[in-house]
Amino acid sequence: LLKTFFTLLPRYILLVMTSVSYLLYRYTNGSLTIPDGLIRPAENPFYNKIDNGEWTYQHRIINYSYVLSLHIMKSFGVEIVGFSHEYGFDCIPEIKLPIVHQTSSTSWAMDLRVLLPLLLVVFFVGLVGWSWYGWNGQQQNKDAVKCNKQLTQQCDRIQRMLLLLTFFAWLATLFPIAGFLKVGTFVADRLVVASTFGTCIFAGRLIAVSLTTDDDDASDDEHRSTLAIQPKTIIKHTILLYLLTNYLAKQTHNRTSEWMDEFSLLTSSLKSCPRSIKSNLEASKLYSGLVPQMLDLDKALSLIKTAHSIDPTYCDVHMQYAHVYFQQEKLIPFEEELVEALLCPFSMGQAMTNWNRYWQVMLSSGDSVANGRYTKYMQRLQGEIDKAEKEDASKAKKDSGRDEILY
Repeated sequence: LLKTFFTLLPRYILLVMTSVSYLLYRYTNGSLTIPDGLIRPAENPFYNKIDNGEWTYQHRIINYSYVLSLHIMKSFGVEIVGFSHEYGFDCIPEIKLPIVHQTSSTSWAMDLRVLLPLLLVVFFVGLVGWSWYGWNGQQQNKDAVKCNKQLTQQCDRIQRMLLLLTFFAWLATLFPIAGFLKVGTFVADRLVVASTFGTCIFAGRLIAVSLTTDDDDASDDEHRSTLAIQPKTIIKHTILLYLLTNYLAKQTHNRTSEWMDEFSLLTSSLKSCPRSIKSNLEASKLYSGLVPQMLDLDKALSLIKTAHSIDPTYCDVHMQYAHVYFQQEKLIPFEEELVEALLCPFSMGQAMTNWNRYWQVMLSSGDSVANGRYTKYMQRLQGEIDKAEKEDASKAKKDSGRDEILY
């Protein structure tokens, strides 16, 4: 086992050194984390809790250990919070401290979600113990045919530990969402694709071991080992394997079907995360004309209002407000929301195109009232532009002063 360990050690050292060098390079170039302006609570509600002084590091460890546990359970095919293509603001509420808190003078409450990381730790510790010691002290190596009987225990242990390392290797793929870096990704199905590979290898090995039993030859000189599968074992495990495969096939089919249809995808998302800002906003687009046969402007407006009420700072809603109001021929609300959309950096481009087209028609009509509104809107926009320029200049001056102190 030590020989195998030292054989693999240089590879792991090289992998760690390469990863650390890459992260240090990104850090020195200021590109290790995504700028705050590109991440919003609608995508990752926990990304700036430390910077804003809302969390301690204890908060961060507890909450991100739960997020990490959700991904691990996803790799096992178990959905704790349900399927959703977006797990954003208020979909997964933060775990607050203290974990056990008093709700009234006579009752106490505990956030049971903290048990999930603890249970997974216990499970993995047990898995490591089994990989090292075997099952009930029995050595059940089925592949070590060429091993001498005196080396069976060592060969068994090596195989189990190598399989365990393969199983654990995918944990590195979950590093982006472990809470060490600021990233826009929060909880995502795509991150567990790599983990399912390791899970299948380890689970496949366990199934193979459970299907086979040792049938050692009586000759102590030859020390031969063959594989014998009992009929009852075949029937029992075939039924279990069929049920498991059928469950996974059904789950895969349903999820694939959802991703191929926007309506079913958003429906499943809102079912798991009814307070998902982005899902409510995207669903409103379906009812505002994106899917003609589903046109329902009142429904679309209701979904936008829901998204806006969840997070009033989520400025993307204004472009959708303007789109609905224009179809309802409510021109004043349309103009006001279009101004807000122009002030939103995430919808500015599309809003500017609509703004120019709309006012080109309105101003050409010679309506003095419309001209007055246009002048008022432009004054507000210019005021916001001047304010933003002053803030940028002030920030640049502070950064310049800090650089002079450092260098």
